[in-house]
Amino acid sequence: MRACKRWSLFVAVILVLGCAASAGAQSKGLKAISVEAMKFHMQFLAAKEFQGRNTPSVELDIASKYIALVAQQIGLKPLLPNGSYYQEVPVEVTSISPAKSYLRVVGGMGERKFYFPQGFTTTTRTGGSWSVAGDIVFLGSGQKAEDFEGIDLRGKIAVALEVPLPPAPAGAEVLSVRSLPPGLAAQAARGRLLREKGALGQVTIISQAREDNLLKKGLTFDISERTGFHDVDTRNPALPAAQPTGTQPAVAFVQPAAQAPFYTAEVRHEAGATILGLSMAELEQVFEALAQQKPVPPKAITGTTLDIAVLLNVRTTKTLNVVAYLPGSDAKLKEEYVTISSHHDHLPMREGRIFPGADDNISGGVAMFEIAKALLVERPKRSIIFVWNTAEEKGLVGSYYFVQHCPVPAEKISANINLDMVSRNDPNSLYIIGSNKLSTEFDKSIQEMNARYAGFKLDYKYEDPGEPSRFFFRSDQYPYIRYGIPGVWFFSGTTPDYHQDTDLEERIDYKKMEKVTKLAYAVAIDIGNKPALCKLDVNPEITTRGKHNMKIVWQRPPQPQQKR
Repeated sequence: MRACKRWSLFVAVILVLGCAASAGAQSKGLKAISVEAMKFHMQFLAAKEFQGRNTPSVELDIASKYIALVAQQIGLKPLLPNGSYYQEVPVEVTSISPAKSYLRVVGGMGERKFYFPQGFTTTTRTGGSWSVAGDIVFLGSGQKAEDFEGIDLRGKIAVALEVPLPPAPAGAEVLSVRSLPPGLAAQAARGRLLREKGALGQVTIISQAREDNLLKKGLTFDISERTGFHDVDTRNPALPAAQPTGTQPAVAFVQPAAQAPFYTAEVRHEAGATILGLSMAELEQVFEALAQQKPVPPKAITGTTLDIAVLLNVRTTKTLNVVAYLPGSDAKLKEEYVTISSHHDHLPMREGRIFPGADDNISGGVAMFEIAKALLVERPKRSIIFVWNTAEEKGLVGSYYFVQHCPVPAEKISANINLDMVSRNDPNSLYIIGSNKLSTEFDKSIQEMNARYAGFKLDYKYEDPGEPSRFFFRSDQYPYIRYGIPGVWFFSGTTPDYHQDTDLEERIDYKKMEKVTKLAYAVAIDIGNKPALCKLDVNPEITTRGKHNMKIVWQRPPQPQQKR
């Protein structure tokens, strides 16, 4: 009995010393995380000279090169063939053909054509080239269903005046609708109403402010590009067959399979005046009335027809995931992995406006540098893979590509920690998305490490796939979850600067960013040292990691019917 007690005491002492050593190592690692270093990298990568780091672009390639050089300087190893830090991601880029796209007005004064991008642009996303023709109805200042009572819109093209999107209140939480260019949120809502009333499409005359801005800067409409998957399967069997792959979060202008196409365009004032049969001065007076909230009556434009043709060019090119790793310290467990991810792309310029994307998402990418430095202080048993994903803003393109072309066996990845927008809002609160979907062990690790090292109020508000903003589907942890790999998105929430040109480095809360960085580091250490991969014990459909899980539908569970 005495020998048994001595043995029990010996084991207890070893466990205590092991925990103390682990905590000590984490403490040393925590000290390696530097706000000043984060600020240095943030000020460079979030500079306006990067013009928003659109995918694909030279500016994004330069950002990728910088990230790879910093990773190498820190001491992270290349993981890809030939000692490369770059995973080339093939993408298809669709753009409007200026030579073949036009808007034509035919009326009593003859015919007049306007070309893209000087005179018009389109917001339609049909997946291919298109054309539409029809008579015209001017909507005036109408916005709601009652404004169009008695107006026959069937088979017609509606002409509207742009209604600018009002600024969000200070401190308001901004959802996906504000990722649209100015005025398009209201235009999309009005478009849905017009489609219900049988209209073929909607042509919007841009606001006086936008027209003046284009004139002042000598600009045309943007020659925007749409970037999508080239060889990655992202299909969800719950989606309509017509929905493009990779667009699980609902986006404007995607047409359900059962509905007829609805075409949308925006025009400059010269084209708008021609369509309405007005002079430029008369059109300016219409916008002045609108600005003064005076009613502008709707009317049919008789004797004039409109036809629009949009032809698309498609090319295949490549963009870059930056991938680096830290080998694990255990001879056996180093063949298993934890991934830490973020994205470094953002948005293209629009009408001369640059969208720096400091919080979204240079904050996550820079935090990863400091996590890497901290992990080098005392390596965990498992290897840690760092992935700076490309094209997150284009539908999680880079992260889908990584999990489906993973340089290590995907079934050996214990969990993913994703950092996206981690530097704003309440300094003591953090949204946690996805951690409880596959593994209670993973979620428990986050809670325990948070209690020990960060002290955030962890908010699970957005973890429900059925939550209206659908954040569950909107960042790079989601492809891991679809592969049956536990994943979490650390998220500070949106602000009025979300997807705006005011998402600037000077608005970053570095102290909050530091706390998120320390939490992610602590979770990586904890998961990296566990005896086994995080157990899959939440969803009975998902018991092993791998591509076979892609067939599983993630959506709000059926709600019980209430008794009447």
